Amino acid sequence: MRPQLYLFASGLFNQPTPARMEMQRGLLAQLLYAPWRETLIALESQLNYNEEIETEYSRLFILAFPNVTVQPFGSYWLEEDQRLMGNSSLEIQEMMASHGIEIAENSGLLPDHIVSELEFMAYLASHEDTQQTQQQLLEQHLVRWIPQFTAALRAAKPAPYYRLAADFIELLIDSEVRRKY
Repeated sequence: MRPQLYLFASGLFNQPTPARMEMQRGLLAQLLYAPWRETLIALESQLNYNEEIETEYSRLFILAFPNVTVQPFGSYWLEEDQRLMGNSSLEIQEMMASHGIEIAENSGLLPDHIVSELEFMAYLASHEDTQQTQQQLLEQHLVRWIPQFTAALRAAKPAPYYRLAADFIELLIDSEVRRKY
């Protein structure tokens, strides 16, 4: 179930498309028995593609780049100069490469984008021999920047979908911190 939780979380922050929202509904159906049932049920009613969700995604994560409302890149939150593609991004890229993973050039994502990191964690969670990398990704990256990211997201007064996405990612990361590797 952990890989599906991370895939679902990554999908919440990926650019909305009808196909992605459909995939999210499929993942959600597998997760409704999971912890945080209330948050998941609230998200269920939000998983319909519409222009408003696309506009909200652009407002929060794209417009006025590089000074967007909510930076979805770990390096922004972890680097002293808030530089994208800094040392923390390169560290993630090296971790991914050590597992044979590269970010597709046409994806428009960097290795430390929230979607990339969560999808990488989903991959790691599906392989039993990756506990050390999972712990490193969690402790040195996700735990350190996700709280700042979700605080900025809430401060931007997002639509309910993104408020619930922030709730969900915090619940997931908190449960992972309590998990024994």
